[in-house]
Amino acid sequence: MAVRTSRSPLAVLAAALAATSLLLTGCFNGQTATTTLQSEDLTGDGVQAQVGNIRAENLLLVQGPEGSSSVTLATRIINGDPEADRLLGVQIGGLPAFVTGETVELLPGDSVGFGYESDLWINSYDFTAAESTYVPVALQFERAGIARVDVLVVPPVGYYAGIEPVPPAA
Repeated sequence: MAVRTSRSPLAVLAAALAATSLLLTGCFNGQTATTTLQSEDLTGDGVQAQVGNIRAENLLLVQGPEGSSSVTLATRIINGDPEADRLLGVQIGGLPAFVTGETVELLPGDSVGFGYESDLWINSYDFTAAESTYVPVALQFERAGIARVDVLVVPPVGYYAGIEPVPPAA
């Protein structure tokens, strides 16, 4: 005669909860979820800074050619103010940086890029920080004031290949 054993209701409940938790915590898209992929664009990789109605987006410091002590600040600056402003100067790691044209006019509603697909550059030629470190950067605007932010240093590879100081480092 077969002996019938009954399972404890508590054991059945525990097994059901364990199975349910695996289903609820799994990712629907698996390894192709958008959270595991890096964008093909340069957006979202850098830090942001704002002072008044001036916003600097996607700030990154791209190291110069191997053997140089240079770095290029890649960013986009947007003037959300109804009045024009000017970028008067930049400091990278506490030292003055070279800005193409010395000052850059920022018209109302204008967006100006530096270092990437641009004719404008912000460079330091006395740079010593290692890649993957954060370096203090200060952007001084005539009307808005000074925006201060710590910016990541990246090597000139991948998306950042070809970004280098203009004029070139000596």
